[in-house]
Amino acid sequence: MAEQSRNAWISKDDPKLVSARQKDMFEDILEDRRNSSDFRYSLKARDVTVFKLNKARAPAQIKEHVMKSDRVNFAIDQTCVDTKLPREEVMAEALSILDEMAHNLRTGAVRGFAFFLIKVMKSLYRRIYVNVDGIQKIRGLIKEYPILLMPSHRSYMDFLLMSYVFYNYDLPLPVIAAAMDFMGMKFFGWLLRNSGAFYIRRSFGDDHLYWAIFTEYVQCQICNGDNPIEFYVEGTRSRTAKSYTPKFGMLSAALEPYFKSHIPDIMVVPVSISYDRILEESLYAYELLGVPKPKESTSGLLKARNILEEDFGNIHIFFGQPISIRKYSEGLVDRSLHNLAPRYIASLTNQEQDLIKKLGHHMVLTQQKHMVVSPWSLMASVLMQSQGGVSLRQLGKEVEWVKRQASNLGAYCDWPASESAESVLRANLKLHQNIVRVSQEDVVELVRVAPPVHAKATDALMITAGQHLMLSLYRNHILHVFVRPAMIAISVNTSNEERLMIDDLFTKYVFLERLLCKDFVFIPGNTRADFDLALLTLTHTCGVVMEGTEVIIAKSTNKHTTFYSQLFEPFLLGYWILCQYLLSNHPNVAGKPLAKTQKNLVKEAQMLTARLLQEGVVRHYEMLSLDMMSNGLHALFAMGGVSKERRDGVVYMYPNTRQLSTITDQLAKFVDVPPLPAVSINLHSKMITVNAKL
Repeated sequence: MAEQSRNAWISKDDPKLVSARQKDMFEDILEDRRNSSDFRYSLKARDVTVFKLNKARAPAQIKEHVMKSDRVNFAIDQTCVDTKLPREEVMAEALSILDEMAHNLRTGAVRGFAFFLIKVMKSLYRRIYVNVDGIQKIRGLIKEYPILLMPSHRSYMDFLLMSYVFYNYDLPLPVIAAAMDFMGMKFFGWLLRNSGAFYIRRSFGDDHLYWAIFTEYVQCQICNGDNPIEFYVEGTRSRTAKSYTPKFGMLSAALEPYFKSHIPDIMVVPVSISYDRILEESLYAYELLGVPKPKESTSGLLKARNILEEDFGNIHIFFGQPISIRKYSEGLVDRSLHNLAPRYIASLTNQEQDLIKKLGHHMVLTQQKHMVVSPWSLMASVLMQSQGGVSLRQLGKEVEWVKRQASNLGAYCDWPASESAESVLRANLKLHQNIVRVSQEDVVELVRVAPPVHAKATDALMITAGQHLMLSLYRNHILHVFVRPAMIAISVNTSNEERLMIDDLFTKYVFLERLLCKDFVFIPGNTRADFDLALLTLTHTCGVVMEGTEVIIAKSTNKHTTFYSQLFEPFLLGYWILCQYLLSNHPNVAGKPLAKTQKNLVKEAQMLTARLLQEGVVRHYEMLSLDMMSNGLHALFAMGGVSKERRDGVVYMYPNTRQLSTITDQLAKFVDVPPLPAVSINLHSKMITVNAKL
């Protein structure tokens, strides 16, 4: 039924209702599937190009290579020495780890998976757009180089989409680093493993045997070019639709063969996946509030099959310019330093580690650059600042203005040129009718969003916060476009001076970057260049006025600086409340601030925020996000406002009162902070109940 209705929607000729199959650099890969046999498609002949140095081998032969490798045998010997266990027992453990980890890529399973996937895709989505130029570049490189694929990660659908795209274009299917969560799913876990997923633990800690097996397993496939390897440089799915700061473990393991001269080059391909509507939007909102995500299971998947009746709009997949690691590292690393060391000893020079960090950040920023901004993301940025509702006419004016600003800053906005603004707005309001509605008076307002069944949350505050957090997901999708100019705009908008020297403005910019560096991604060491470009942008397109080396505040404060400031106000105010909570912690008997676990600190800061929302002291419900509070806590630690100590393997944190007070006072200069009632700080005198596991 859902597929028939989607086919009917696509077949309409009205250009106001349907985008073209070809759009700019994109083409839709679903249209042909709606008019041909899915069964024949899953059995189609595939002429797949392979890496020129590849020696064909089965998954079992890859495992055999790993177990015989010098690296793994060295780790087994070391483990025997450390644990005093017999070698046979450690060998058995190593084999168990490898069996748990390894994929079992099989053509039959892939074809079955292709048949299943195309059914799902046609039911859920109108169109799946892919930039064909990016695909052709990959096709030309696969024969010559090992390929690493690094997609953005904002939905479970990401790895299914990547496999589907590569199957569709007759490219070798990637093998995918997947979380252990999926392995326990009956049948589905088996199907993923047989379609190329290999399962890795989220954290290896000091398990040297696991590290050795994982590293060898990844590297031997890169060196032999068995398949492209796909992994997420962010490490996990983003629950906020913002990019996470990169993780470097998998990237280090993948690039080590180049640094140690096992292979002449590796090609790294950033991939940006943009959704009109995120499948997990409701789950994410309540997970951010503290409701645990439901455990992945096949039964849960089957229970959720009614979601196939819903419309999730379009997807855009952009394959970025492949990066040659040889060219990227030219003049920055000296590979000859590894010549005298055994190649199976994991070791990277400081230069190589710095390059990996730089590359990881570059990958995330490149993913952001090629994200497609939907009309709904523009609308959400306006609606988040209009909590009481806004007329459809006014919404149209404001969205048109925001679209111009985003386009000026380099964003690709997916706005149908042939349609009227009102038809675009109404189409997107209908797509997201679970979040917003249009009243009889043509006022756009939030609707009550029922919490997920597993949440068991009836608290009115939680439900209202869930509405706002769902909307914020789509606003967050474009924050990276504005964050750098906004950090200058905030300083301009909140300045009490008539003029602001550029050096003083830069000092303020540095403070805000340090504060926001866990919520947004900045390349280390690039602060001055980012500042200069952002200031240039503001003076050329946003009406900021300079005379010599000074910004004229009165002439520079305008709609641009106000809008940019308001976009990021919830983050700054949320951090300020976190600081106030930390400063209110009573000292212990020794006069030292009481140390607590991160989980408890974040939970109690959320409770204070909930109190302030109920009392009407603050108005931004998204400040209840545990992710925002956690990021703020980590930023304060990096700035010296919070310290850590370990007790019995558990990390505790406590405020450094003097430094934290200084940070709090500085922060208060960038946002209008409310007077806090003394009773609100004392959480134990008047507790608020949030009906969720925090």
